[in-house]
Amino acid sequence: MTMWTSLDPTEVTVEPGARAGARLRVRNTGDTVEEYRLSLVGKPSGWSRVEPDVLRLYPGSEGTAEISFAPPRSSDVEAGPVAYGIRVDPRENAAARDVVEGRLTITPFTETRAELLPPALLGRFRGRARIAVDNLGNTPLTASLVARDEANRLTFDVRPNAVQIAPGRAAFGELVVRPQAVRWTGAEESHRFTVAVRRAGDDTALDLDGTFDQRPVFGNWLVVVGGLLLTAVIAFVVLWFNFSPKIVSAAKEIRATGAPRPAPQGDGEALPEAPPPPGGTGAPKPGGKAPGGPPPLTDGGPPPPGGGGGEGGDPGGAPTEGGQDGGGAPTEEAPEPGDGGNEQPPAPPADTPTPPPWVPGSPKDVIVEFAQERLANMSSSNPCRLQPGWSPGVIDTPTRNALACYQDAVYKDGVENQKNSAAIFETDDRGTLGRATLTSLWAQGITVDKVRVGGTSWETTQLTAAFWAAYNRDYSPTDFQRARTNAQYGIDHFRLDKDMTSRYSSQVEDKIRAYQAAVGLPATGTVDAATIKKLVGGSVM
Repeated sequence: MTMWTSLDPTEVTVEPGARAGARLRVRNTGDTVEEYRLSLVGKPSGWSRVEPDVLRLYPGSEGTAEISFAPPRSSDVEAGPVAYGIRVDPRENAAARDVVEGRLTITPFTETRAELLPPALLGRFRGRARIAVDNLGNTPLTASLVARDEANRLTFDVRPNAVQIAPGRAAFGELVVRPQAVRWTGAEESHRFTVAVRRAGDDTALDLDGTFDQRPVFGNWLVVVGGLLLTAVIAFVVLWFNFSPKIVSAAKEIRATGAPRPAPQGDGEALPEAPPPPGGTGAPKPGGKAPGGPPPLTDGGPPPPGGGGGEGGDPGGAPTEGGQDGGGAPTEEAPEPGDGGNEQPPAPPADTPTPPPWVPGSPKDVIVEFAQERLANMSSSNPCRLQPGWSPGVIDTPTRNALACYQDAVYKDGVENQKNSAAIFETDDRGTLGRATLTSLWAQGITVDKVRVGGTSWETTQLTAAFWAAYNRDYSPTDFQRARTNAQYGIDHFRLDKDMTSRYSSQVEDKIRAYQAAVGLPATGTVDAATIKKLVGGSVM
C-alpha cells in the first residue's frame, strides 16, 4: 500500500437546499512522487463535488480535499441515509486504488400544493369538480380532503376523503356539491365553500376556495313565456264562450204539436232525366254519349285509343305519367294541376349533420366514437382514461367526465409546464367535444421525427386530421364526410391495429403553413415542436 486515506467526518447530515461538507486526507507512503485523482461515486455524485479533484504529493507528504454536498430542495432527493464513496486513483501505482466510504443523511421536508378544478361550479341540482393534490416534498404524503360552507346550505360528497401520494406525484379526488334546497324560480344564487387539504400529523390545512352558482329550475324567460301562454289560453276561452254560434232547433216545437213535417220543395229547375227502361230500348239524348262508347272529343283532338286501354293507358300497356305499366308497376306521378308543371323540392335527408360541439343529447356520431376510443386507449395509469361501460358515439356520463379530465389536464400542463398552448378552453366548454378538443386528441402521439417531408406514416394521417378539425368552423356535409372518414381511420387504428398511412406532400406543407400563420408561428410549412404544442393545446383557426 503506497497511500493512507482518512475521511472526517464519515457521517454527514444535510438539509435539502442547504450545504454540508467533509474532509478527505491522503498521505503518500511510497518512495516516489504520486498523483492521486479523486472522484465521487453513489447517488450524491450528481449534486456533490470534490475540490481539488487531483492531489500531487511527494513521498511522505499529505494533502487535503474538501467534499461539499448541496442536495436540491426537490422531491427527487428522498429523505433518509445515502451511502457514498470517494475513489482515490494513483496514477503511477494503479493497483493501489482505494474507495473511502461515507454516509450522508438527508433530512425530510414537506411541501404540498393543491388546486380545485374548476373553482367555479354552475348547476341546478349539483356541481362537479376535481381536487388535485401535488406532493412536492421528499417524503410520502397522506392528506385528508374535507369540504364545508359557512352558511351550511350545501352538502358535499368527496371521494376519496383521504389520499396517499408518493414524493413527486399527484393524486385526484372527486367533489360533488349539492344544494340543500332546490330553487324553482328567481335569479341565480351564489354559494361559497372551502375544501381543506390537511396533511396527516399537521394541524394546519391548505384551504381551496370555490363557488357554486345555483340556477333556478325554471328561468325568468320560462316564467315570462308561461305567463304569456296562460294569458293567450284564457283570452281564447273567453272569446270562444262569448262569440260561439247559437243553434236554434225547432224539433221540440214540431214534436210537441204533432204537426207533419214539411216536405222539401223544388227550386223550379227541370227534373233529371229518368233512366232507360230495363229492356235497353231507351236511346241517348241528342249530343250525349252512348253507353260503353268513347268519351267526347276535347279541344278538337283525336279520341283516346281504345282496345283494352283504360283512361291514362295505351293499347300496349306502356307506362304513362299518372298511370301504370302492363306489369302493374307504379310510375312517376304527373304534377298536380295548377302548379305549372314544377315539381316540389325534395325533403331534406334524415341524417342532417350536427355541427360541433357534441354535447350530451347530441345524435350518435362516429366522430364522438373516435374520441371515446382515443380516451379509452390511454395508459392504465392515466386518471383521464375512459373506463369500460360507455355508449359508442354519444356523450354519456363516463365520456363527459373523461373529456373534462382530459381538458383540465391539457390546460394545467400548458399553464404550469408550458408543454402546450393551453387554448383548449378558449373555444370549448368543459366536458364537451368541440373543435379544440378534437384537434388536441388527434395531435396526441405525433412526434417530429415521424412527420418528415416526403415520408409516409400514420402520424401524417393524424396530422391532416388534426388540421381538418382546426380549420373548419362551419361544418358542411362534405366537411362532415371527411371528418367522419378520418374518425373511422382512428377507430381502426385503436380497435383493429390497422393504420391508414399518408404521404407528407406539398398539400400537407400548405396546410401546415396556413395553420402556423393563423396561430402566430413562423410559416415554414415544416412540423416542429412549437406546431405540435399548438395542436395539443387546442389552438384552432
